Amino acid sequence: MFPSVIKTCIQTLFIVFLSQIVNGQDRKISYSFNPGCNACTEENNTLVYTKAEGSHDTIHQIWDFTAGAPTVILTVAGVNSTLNITWDGTVPRKFVFSETPKYSFAIAVDKLYEYDDLKDMGFIDERSPRRAVPLRRVAWRLTHDVRTDDEVMILMRGQLHEKTRTGTIDVKLDLLPFKDYAVELPHLIHTANSTLMDVSLVNLTKSPDFNASRFALRVILASVDASNDTMHYAVRKSLDDEHTPGVFEIIEIKSPASFADGDGGFLQFRPVAYTTPQRGVTTSTIVRVSPFNRTRIPEGSTLETFYLRADNRKLLVQDMLVSFGETGDGYYEKHNFTAWSFTVGYGAPPIEGFSVFVIAIICCGLGAPVALAASGAAYALLRRRRAAPQRTRFVDDE
Repeated sequence: MFPSVIKTCIQTLFIVFLSQIVNGQDRKISYSFNPGCNACTEENNTLVYTKAEGSHDTIHQIWDFTAGAPTVILTVAGVNSTLNITWDGTVPRKFVFSETPKYSFAIAVDKLYEYDDLKDMGFIDERSPRRAVPLRRVAWRLTHDVRTDDEVMILMRGQLHEKTRTGTIDVKLDLLPFKDYAVELPHLIHTANSTLMDVSLVNLTKSPDFNASRFALRVILASVDASNDTMHYAVRKSLDDEHTPGVFEIIEIKSPASFADGDGGFLQFRPVAYTTPQRGVTTSTIVRVSPFNRTRIPEGSTLETFYLRADNRKLLVQDMLVSFGETGDGYYEKHNFTAWSFTVGYGAPPIEGFSVFVIAIICCGLGAPVALAASGAAYALLRRRRAAPQRTRFVDDE
């Protein structure tokens, strides 16, 4: 009995091991930095174009920092579709696809807000005194990158150049051609249809007349949906906190098309940020999102260039404020650091489940007691059978 259980556990763990080291690619990815720009330098002028080819369609992504605001644009088109970018010096002026795209969804982080949280609520509202820092004036520099068939990643560093404000904003963008979990907390799910975006606010100086400074980000959302429709916000309970200890919720923001049939754009994240580079439960804080607000695409932005010829009746543009902190945490100046991660993608947001390793442990954990109980029952039956009195047989000798 026990050898068979041990054998089953070993076989299960072997399958788990194979599944961990073998990742079947869902899409074939390719990339180029500043494609077609002869005047650009990768270090100081960064636009990354990625192409994820699947069996039925291709997802084109543009990661842009040339206009200041970190921008991600996803466009879905046919399998053999291509994109051509026309430049004016170091500024992209035209994006032309070889065929009409099926769908497009984009996000841009265009402003940083400092607000005075006088009531120590941990989030920004319309009554909060605030100052806006437009990110179009931030100078970005490429500090690290990965370029392989299995991953495309860039780490950009932006320096604030304000007379009364200094600090750094780090932005990481990461694309994998298969499903996996991010290396850093909160270990969000990567898929071939999405990109991980990680934003860190480092050593930002506060306004002298603000006594309770916190920071928030304005995120612009754009999609080729009806302009009078709206993005959809939902909080979903996760199965467990295996990947993000202590956090049992997932926030999903879906475009109308994604909400209706899973063929649109989405943002997905856990309502948690971290106040030190060493991320953990003790250094976590709360992320809150404001209601959506109808707005316009910022002038001079890459979003404006990309959607210049779009039908305004079929272009939905909204924004939201994402704030960080909780009551009694000492405000931003206690740590002078905040990091927030989210994924932006196409289709239906991925749903978390127990990892294969945990399933294997559960199987083995449940299998051993069951085997022990079965063995005990078998042993008891066998003893009872052996201890039963033998029936006496009378033989007539005559």
